[in-house]
Amino acid sequence: MNQNSLFELMQNSAISTIALHSFTLGYYNVAKHRENTLPFPRLEYMFYILPIVYNQKSMETFKGSNELYSVLLKESSVILGLQDRANKMTKQTFDGLNLAFSKKILGYNNIDKTIELLKGFNTKKIVLLLSMNNSNNSVKNIQDSAFKLGSIFAKRNKNKIQFELNIRF
Repeated sequence: MNQNSLFELMQNSAISTIALHSFTLGYYNVAKHRENTLPFPRLEYMFYILPIVYNQKSMETFKGSNELYSVLLKESSVILGLQDRANKMTKQTFDGLNLAFSKKILGYNNIDKTIELLKGFNTKKIVLLLSMNNSNNSVKNIQDSAFKLGSIFAKRNKNKIQFELNIRF
């Protein structure tokens, strides 16, 4: 993925929405089977998705891993500057969430402070049109790595996520 295409992807709210939905779906698919875990991700988790999946090394590492410790062993640079990148990408995250809310893909649970999958989008990833996939399948890779990231977050409690990724909610 070259720098120009990455910048274009990062500015596209639809791609951010796809990543946020995929994360939520990945999280839900694991969390729904776990006791003492909210079935949907907390709102604050959403701000770390795009900085991870829009980074080529991080995206590839998360896409090929099932556990956070294996990600950090393979590519410890994943956590370098993650908090700053999340702060800088807040606008893209809000834009993606706003689009997902307006298109009724995701919803916000004010009681649990979680992002929920809405009916019709709660069982599978959003189908990508062929035109969204460029020659190196960047959007599909973002979608797949966001899904894996969600399933990894669902296996961890809030404090462990913060500690292991060196971030603060």
